[in-house]
Amino acid sequence: MKDYKEIAWLMERIIHKYSQFEKKPQTYCKDIVLTQPEIHTIAIIGDYEGINVTNLARMRGITKGGASQMVYKLVDKGLVEKKVSPDSDAALCLYLTGKGKKARSEHRKMHETVGTMYEEILDQIPPKTLDSMVKLLQAFDEAIDKM
Repeated sequence: MKDYKEIAWLMERIIHKYSQFEKKPQTYCKDIVLTQPEIHTIAIIGDYEGINVTNLARMRGITKGGASQMVYKLVDKGLVEKKVSPDSDAALCLYLTGKGKKARSEHRKMHETVGTMYEEILDQIPPKTLDSMVKLLQAFDEAIDKM
């Protein structure tokens, strides 16, 4: 039997550290203060203009209620707007406002810097090891979904 404890502890540490990081607000465009879940929601809405709350929730890996609450926050901050769907009067589509587009743009610039750092780390790992890591992370993702 394989000893999973070291991997489990590392995964738990990473999850806890990211959870703390996710709660820490970041400033975008000098006056827009957002948490990681907020800016990542903005990024998805910007990437998929006209997305509905159900699909947004699926993409973020959160409940529809959680996505709906996030959208209300972002609408209140003037970053997202809701419009009636051209396909159905009962459905709402989500779009970024000008302010939301600015925050998304600045977030993308930050990702380019962070992405370079991650690429440098990943470039040191052999491709077969990376494939195994992806399989491991996918298995953890599926296991957490089942729990």
